[in-house]
Amino acid sequence: MNSLSLKESATELRKQLNLHKSTDNAAMALYVQLEFLISAAERGEILQPIEPRDIPGHRIMEDSNLRDHKQLSEAYSNFYVELNGGRESESFKMMQELIKELRS
Repeated sequence: MNSLSLKESATELRKQLNLHKSTDNAAMALYVQLEFLISAAERGEILQPIEPRDIPGHRIMEDSNLRDHKQLSEAYSNFYVELNGGRESESFKMMQELIKELRS
C-alpha cells in the first residue's frame, strides 16, 4: 500500500466532495459515510488495504447522479482503488500492461 498515493487520493476526494456537498444531497451522504476513512488516510493511519466490502459509498455512487460529476467520480474511484490496494494487485498490473500495449 502506497501511503502517499492514498493520502493524495483522499485529499482530492475531500476537495471534490466539498465542492458538491452543499448543493447535492448524495454528495453530502457520501461525505458523511467516507469522512472517517478520508481523515484516517490523510493522517497516514491506514497501513493495510481495506476489503472492498468495507468501503462505503459504492451504492450512493451507483444510485445517484454523482457519476455525472466526472472529477468527483474519478476521485472516488482513485480513493477506492488506493484503499483496497488494487494498484498493487496482479490483475491491475496485467490490465495496465494490456492497455499500454493497445495504445502502442
